[in-house]
Amino acid sequence: MEQRLALYEDGHPAGVLTWERQGLHRLFTAQCAQGEGVRKIWLRNSEGALLLGTLAPEQGQWRLRRQVAESELRRRGLLDGTWGEVHSGGWMPEERERPPVTFRDPVIAQAVRRCGGGKWRRAGELWRLSYPWQVGQPVPVETLFCFARTENGEIVYLLDSAGFPKKGE
Repeated sequence: MEQRLALYEDGHPAGVLTWERQGLHRLFTAQCAQGEGVRKIWLRNSEGALLLGTLAPEQGQWRLRRQVAESELRRRGLLDGTWGEVHSGGWMPEERERPPVTFRDPVIAQAVRRCGGGKWRRAGELWRLSYPWQVGQPVPVETLFCFARTENGEIVYLLDSAGFPKKGE
């Protein structure tokens, strides 16, 4: 049975990523609109990332088909809670980005470290931590869920320099 995963480019929905089980493997198929330059598909979750390959133009769409062993996905922790990301050019996503805040609460620090892979950005005096997310997917940094908001296919947390959640405007 075919399973659908979210596929994002720069935090916005970018197309369709599906997989289906074929024996001891999963066959991934990606399809998204035309874009500029070399575009690569990454399978991601809070545990890490796996390069699925480079999209190729075909009938007005970018497409990719790749078979990956279930054992490799299990080894990398990518069996559950995954989504796809499209990246252009030679950019390679970091598996774990070092947070720019100094966490004073060890529970929050551990929750953010466990999820990893978030995008950090300055938002005035606060730090904005975001993850691609859609309804039905597990919530990253569940500890902070009550402080989350959603924006354009992302779940967003605002934190001060001590790592405490804050309400934004």
